[in-house]
Amino acid sequence: MDGGLNMTTKFRFATLLAPLSFLVAASLLIGQEAKSPDGEASVKPGINEKFLDPELKVDDWLQRFEVESRETFHERHKVVEACGIKKGMAIADIGAGTGLYTRLFSNATGPEGWVYAVDISGPFLKHIVARAQQEGQHNISAILSPENSTPLPPNSLDLAFICDTYHHFEYPKGTMDSLLSALKKGGTLVIIDFKRIEGESSDWTMGHVRAGQEVFRKEIEEAGFTYLEDIQIEGFKENYVMRFRKE
Repeated sequence: MDGGLNMTTKFRFATLLAPLSFLVAASLLIGQEAKSPDGEASVKPGINEKFLDPELKVDDWLQRFEVESRETFHERHKVVEACGIKKGMAIADIGAGTGLYTRLFSNATGPEGWVYAVDISGPFLKHIVARAQQEGQHNISAILSPENSTPLPPNSLDLAFICDTYHHFEYPKGTMDSLLSALKKGGTLVIIDFKRIEGESSDWTMGHVRAGQEVFRKEIEEAGFTYLEDIQIEGFKENYVMRFRKE
């Protein structure tokens, strides 16, 4: 009956139609089965503890993430333009948070495209689902992710996007290995993160972000991605942007 549907299409339908509670349960099972299979150790234990709280108050984070004083919010339209999105693309917003870029990508890729909002926080994903329903954005799937992997179909993505989230990856090797698998050949990765420069960056950044751009670039290249370029976003002072490709 469904012989005409490929794996990615089936996955989209399943995640779109299933209640979020089912997605949460399914993803938790994925996490249990795949938990550090190669023995990868956490690079910063406990950094995501607050996001794993089932009672997390999304409104508190909206006031932190979606405010004009935050570069990635203020310059959001420039960022989307720099991503080079085309109609019909399949995009994953990794560490989607409150869904700011998920919503923007939904509009940019159009109804013929698809956006996977991937996060480790159930409350964030419930918010994204409710907002998508409210705004009539029907090309969004909410995917609860374990901390060491992104449970997305192989060869399903044209673009993966990671905004101010890579430094939160406790298991960057496992996470990036799974993301490389999820990208199509020629697919791109755009990553935004905080500049961590001794004597220039804030005390918060120096204490919170575990490493600088050079270290993160090396880790991503070691995962199999090809570095393409630094992207300059007018108005960015605290953040850098890098683009990679899957060969």
